Amino acid sequence: MRLEEICKKYTVLSDSDIERITRLADSLPMIADLAQANIFIDCPVKEGRHAVVVAEASPRTARSLYERPVAGQYAYESYEPAVSLTHRTGEPIVGNRAITQEGKPVKQSVVPIKNGEGSTIGSLIMEQDISDQLMNEARMRALSNTAEHLSRTLMDRGEQAVFPDIVQEALYLVDQEARVIYTNAQGTSLAAEWGGSGEVVGTPVTEFLPFLDPLPYRNRDVWYQEVNADRKTYAVKGIGIQREYRREGTLFSIRDLTELREKERELMVKSTVIMEIHHRVKNNLQMIASLLRLQMRRGIPEEARVVLQESLNRIISIAFVHEIFSNKGVEAIPVMEMIQRVGNMLAAHSRPDTKINVSYEGEPGVLSSDQAVSLALVANELIQNSVEHAFSLREEGEITIRFSRDEAWMEVQIIDDGTGFDGKPEDSSLGLKIVENLTRHDLGGSFSIHSSLEGTKAVVRFPTEEG
Repeated sequence: MRLEEICKKYTVLSDSDIERITRLADSLPMIADLAQANIFIDCPVKEGRHAVVVAEASPRTARSLYERPVAGQYAYESYEPAVSLTHRTGEPIVGNRAITQEGKPVKQSVVPIKNGEGSTIGSLIMEQDISDQLMNEARMRALSNTAEHLSRTLMDRGEQAVFPDIVQEALYLVDQEARVIYTNAQGTSLAAEWGGSGEVVGTPVTEFLPFLDPLPYRNRDVWYQEVNADRKTYAVKGIGIQREYRREGTLFSIRDLTELREKERELMVKSTVIMEIHHRVKNNLQMIASLLRLQMRRGIPEEARVVLQESLNRIISIAFVHEIFSNKGVEAIPVMEMIQRVGNMLAAHSRPDTKINVSYEGEPGVLSSDQAVSLALVANELIQNSVEHAFSLREEGEITIRFSRDEAWMEVQIIDDGTGFDGKPEDSSLGLKIVENLTRHDLGGSFSIHSSLEGTKAVVRFPTEEG
């Protein structure tokens, strides 16, 4: 979608404001290359404090932060507070640290874009990857704190070491020969579990914890590794102790992850079982559909054929949802994939004498399993209604399925350019009554339909749940 189309669809910007944004957007690639950063233009949307990305540029001189284009997507206030603040106040925000929607840490600077009257019409955003910087900062803090607080314990054997015994990890401070200088209560207990007897301090740590021997604690400053030993799983962290640029020893932190990993394995098994259940439900639905097709081939009255075909389409639409569950192993269904399957199936098989083109617009995201099944049935009825009744005596027709969504609501519009229908929706077919009941009772939303000589527009609006 072009910049002008995005602005007119999502914002209230005037033509002159859009022209100003467009001129600035032409310079984004050069700015991105010069700054070695991702550059965006966001504009406030019509309602709420959110914004929409109207233009973007990725640097050719550095790696892009984003794997996929984001132009045309919402920038929600909860994810982009700096952008929202700049749009409200008209003030720049420089050097802000943020997290992208793909989970990458960035340094973000936001500068307002103003029109000739001084009103803020958007923002110019620069995002630079700071993953390496944060990693180095965390590593230096760990090394600095460790050197400051632990080196005295290592060198001054006469003083009583002060390490908290209330932490969950077993702690071992060892010298260069791996002899234990200090351990906490959890460390003593772990040594006893592995057969260690007597005094732990002064004993090589690998003598009672042999799984530490192959780990790289002798030549690494900071490291982490999970170790499987004797049917147990341990998270082992190591921090090298430096004193006056000389390696003096290592601090081990060991945590038993056995119970956690066992629960993760149980969840994986349950997920596999759930996928298998969906797979079997899908197979059973397809078997029922095959039986209906077989019955239709055996010669039945035309009135019964129509009813069986409608029932067949409903069964197949539900089967599509369970097929996505069984393939992806998730309990959140991608709405676009689901509706495309339903729409393409109905357009291809319901009216072989008419060429029906189905197009899809918007980014609906995902829905929970319950809502996905209900929406699949709603879409099936509305698309089937258009396919069967809108294009009589015509060789071609257009159906548009348009999605819009914010943080709390989803709206689905199904629009055809057919001949429309007479009467009121409540007096029409069983399919529309099914849509009304599903939307009101299952989705907790509203349904409306408007028809004229230019076509029919059905609108379903409902609150969304977390997928």
